[in-house]
Amino acid sequence: EIVKRFATGAMSLGSISREAHETLAKAMNSIGGRSNTGEGGEDPKRFLDDRRSSIKQVASGRFGVTSHYLANSDQIQIK
Repeated sequence: EIVKRFATGAMSLGSISREAHETLAKAMNSIGGRSNTGEGGEDPKRFLDDRRSSIKQVASGRFGVTSHYLANSDQIQIK
């Protein structure tokens, strides 16, 4: 199915609102696509529901990257 190839661009939490960030993740999850956390990461509470971003972006020096954060990704994007 073609929608499995759809992914959002990396937009950091903070560059857009929390609500917009979560809405993008929910929308992509509902169609089988993937959303990207951007450098801002995401709240660990989102790992267990439909607000989870499947692509976790890691940039050099990003504060808060943990093994738990990385383990809750389908894809890691190193910037």
